[in-house]
Amino acid sequence: MRQLALLSVVEEDTLREEFSHAGVAPEEARLALEKRYGDLLEETLEFDRQLVSFQANKTEILHSWVKYREGFSADLVESLLARFDIHPGDRILDPFAGSGTTLLVSQLLGIDAVGIDLLAHCHLAWEAKAQVFNYDLEELRHIRQLVLEKTPPATADKFPHLRITWSAFPTQTERDLMAYTHWFETLDINAQSKILCKMILTSNLEAISYTRKGGQYLRWDQRAEKIRERNKKRLAQGEKPIQGMHKGCLPGVKEAFLEALEKIIIDAQLLQKSPPPPSMQRLVKGNTLYVLPKMEAEQFDGVITSPPYANRYDYTRTYALEEAYLGIGKDIFKLRQRQISCTVENRPKLAALAELYRSIGKYGRYEHVLDTARHNQALIEVNQALQMREARGEVNNSSILRMIEQYFTELTFVFAELYRTCKHGAQVAFVNDNVRYAGEVIPVDLLCTNLAEQVGFAPVKIYVLPQRKGNSSQQMAKYGRVALRKSVIIWQKE
Repeated sequence: MRQLALLSVVEEDTLREEFSHAGVAPEEARLALEKRYGDLLEETLEFDRQLVSFQANKTEILHSWVKYREGFSADLVESLLARFDIHPGDRILDPFAGSGTTLLVSQLLGIDAVGIDLLAHCHLAWEAKAQVFNYDLEELRHIRQLVLEKTPPATADKFPHLRITWSAFPTQTERDLMAYTHWFETLDINAQSKILCKMILTSNLEAISYTRKGGQYLRWDQRAEKIRERNKKRLAQGEKPIQGMHKGCLPGVKEAFLEALEKIIIDAQLLQKSPPPPSMQRLVKGNTLYVLPKMEAEQFDGVITSPPYANRYDYTRTYALEEAYLGIGKDIFKLRQRQISCTVENRPKLAALAELYRSIGKYGRYEHVLDTARHNQALIEVNQALQMREARGEVNNSSILRMIEQYFTELTFVFAELYRTCKHGAQVAFVNDNVRYAGEVIPVDLLCTNLAEQVGFAPVKIYVLPQRKGNSSQQMAKYGRVALRKSVIIWQKE
């Protein structure tokens, strides 16, 4: 188990002295946060971007079965569990569970855990990985042999494309994908193995497609019919064609499946030799905003999580292939609206939240949390700063203003419910990035800490990564480069 060595160094840009480029907007409240929590900021060599992202999981046993770029590493979870003195018999929560790293590490250590997540492919990933100690290895080897020796019969089933996923695969690859999908569903194998085969096919969709995950949207290979059709229209209108990328030779469905299954067999064989102590983990499907208020109070010994960042990334677009394959269909639009407000398309959720709290007889709690968010001076200043920038024509999408206000308001509800559901003495680890819009720096780590303190938490430490986050090329061109903190924030319920 990896321990937090807490090797600290001090960088001159750990504390900010300017939040508004050229002093356009007020920044006193943000500077006050730096002064208030400055002593908690600690840059440590123990943390790096690999540790607080999926990068470190790429070669990890079990955790590498599914690529989930927005997740953090198993090493980070192990380190934080050790720091929080969490042992078998304790219970951990991850309200933004993603591909289930917190739950899996807890399972391997014999610690009870609960996760919450909205996306279908995350639940499939958890269902498949959580069964690692129960797989019949002989059956998995039998499946491998069948795939090696046989070709699945063709099927009339079509990939259930969304508008944004159309032409994602070469024609034959798509036919093969659906043939294997139908074949595995009809094979005489147990239910666990069928779920595993489905997970492997789902996790391989990007690799066998003309797409690549790239921040807010899917990036497209120039060979995709969608790009070719678009370029025909552009050329006819006298416009330059879209260049697109070229992913090179794409693996086939069979090749990609066998490679993934081989690793799974090796991992499962190794893990089954030393099963962990018995424990219970479960992943709840839904938006944590609506799930947490219904949970029993004072039940968790700690929280380890990383919410969607305030960076406009839309997971329903990034993971559109996976969600489409699993049958989301037209509900993709409802799913997009149910996410925490981290994209410009998210509509307000306050009316739905008010109705939820009213239905459970806790409307007073709703009013108190909302009042906390609306009267936070730093959040008021951030909102005003963005309004000033918009009036100057510097905000490229006016919905950013609504997104930022909603994002922090919704997180305040999450913080309040975490406080309620945690036991006294429980610690919370929150991983997040600071952001910048139209020359205005938003100190997400300190603003979240301030909001968490206002709902009851005691701030403990804010570990800052040595590597700073950069800005978009558009912002750097107009406002210059500003190094932004990426932090692991620790609070405690005292």
